[in-house]
Amino acid sequence: MSNGSPPPRFSRLRRLLSLATDNWPARGYLGVLAASVPVALLAPDSAYAMAPVLLTEPLSMAGIVVPFGDAPAADAGGAAVLASSVLGGGWLLACALVNAAVIGALAHHVRDVRSARHA
Repeated sequence: MSNGSPPPRFSRLRRLLSLATDNWPARGYLGVLAASVPVALLAPDSAYAMAPVLLTEPLSMAGIVVPFGDAPAADAGGAAVLASSVLGGGWLLACALVNAAVIGALAHHVRDVRSARHA
């Protein structure tokens, strides 16, 4: 790697992050998700508490199969609950970034199709 180019793993991550943040539809999705997290934390018994999970579907539903959440750590104590919450939050963040990248890629595709049509 003497030419100074980053490894392919970092270029894929950079591409994912650029798709997730370089257009308004993807940024809007991330903004709505960011606004839903404090609502879910401040009112855990309300109907809006599931908003972050619903906004990150379908990938967040894979968390049902993987033991994230309170179920495996309910009787284990504070450290296990904290670790489970961090893993669950990290999973939701990863799902949100993938969904935002998909929205960004679709927005780019629509823009390219429209510009090709009008050219």
